[in-house]
Amino acid sequence: MKKIQLFIIACLLFAGDIYAQGFVSDQLNKNKDTVEWKDPSFPGSWSVSGNGKVRMKIGGYMKNDFVYDVNGTRDKTQFLMSTIPVQGEADYGSSGYISFFSKETRINLDVRSKVNNTPVQMFVEGDFFSSTGNQFRMRHAYIKVGGFTFGQTWTNLTFLETLPFIIDFAAGDALFGGRSNQIRYETNINQNWMFGASIEYLENMGIENPNSLHGVAQAQLPLISMKFVYHKKNTKLFFGASAAQLNWTGGPEGMNASTPQLDVIFGGKRQIDRKNSVSWNVNYGIGSGENILAFIGSNANAVLTQDGQLVSMQSFSALVGYTHHWNDKLSSNFSYAYGWLMDIPDSRDPFALKAGGISHINLIWQPLKYFSTGIEYMRGTQRTANSNLGTANRFQLMTKFDF
Repeated sequence: MKKIQLFIIACLLFAGDIYAQGFVSDQLNKNKDTVEWKDPSFPGSWSVSGNGKVRMKIGGYMKNDFVYDVNGTRDKTQFLMSTIPVQGEADYGSSGYISFFSKETRINLDVRSKVNNTPVQMFVEGDFFSSTGNQFRMRHAYIKVGGFTFGQTWTNLTFLETLPFIIDFAAGDALFGGRSNQIRYETNINQNWMFGASIEYLENMGIENPNSLHGVAQAQLPLISMKFVYHKKNTKLFFGASAAQLNWTGGPEGMNASTPQLDVIFGGKRQIDRKNSVSWNVNYGIGSGENILAFIGSNANAVLTQDGQLVSMQSFSALVGYTHHWNDKLSSNFSYAYGWLMDIPDSRDPFALKAGGISHINLIWQPLKYFSTGIEYMRGTQRTANSNLGTANRFQLMTKFDF
């Protein structure tokens, strides 16, 4: 609780600092008698300045999860392909377990204003889904000025609209993207088309070093991406591509190596009618397996060979989703995701993730405006580089309060 309080206080101080330095206050003082600015897309916000030109909102949700894992996957809080035990591993055939947690609970601070008709926003969000215990961690921390975004948030090619609502935290198994620090620009070309471009920090090189050669994987160039989004009536389509460099620095005792990373992606969502919608997302990449959410942490980009060369792997992933509303309070969601790697070097760890698929199906009940609950069944498979196979099943119940 103390960490949450400190987080809120820090965000308030930061917002106040921006105001005090004059970035917004100079504009406010020019028109002290103007009518209070209100944004209909910002419900629940309140004024934090004398004439209402700066507004803020605290949001988030409390989520409690109750898991029964049938086959003993290694992560008790999210259902990941890479954590499914396969034949030949010591924990293959393990018995099930239960796990109760509230790590996904999150809180955010949103501050907005307009300066000479240019929208300005500061957004900070954190949750407790750290890799160790229930430590508070930062998810988003960015500033928007007009069409520009500066800071950490979803990458330019992360198309969240292609995901139905999934209870499991690892919902975007075959979704391409994640969060990164970036500079992004977005603009509407016309009423149907939007363009976006970004320069992003590629934090995870995803390089496997099976021979324990000297050196470290580190970025020397940023990732560059572009996207086009088409939106008309009940259909939304996404097209995107990115390019980056995978780099290994050998230091004084090792060798330097680099290889390009390339991606193309296509996704979309179609609202069939008031009760039904479908979505999809497919991508192909060279040296970019780690950009697929299900492959994160499996060193799926490239392998450093014995002679110090980087050999990149090709990656594919596909995701399909479906949502059906039974009535005003009951809904169901289904998703299936599959991803795989090609051109895998023989030196790759034999038990490293090669391919896998995960399906989710749930029933969500929202009896009250801010409260919802639901149950979900998920089934996954993992095939490793040595072609061994593992299958796992899990059930998850949740309660959620949005604010």
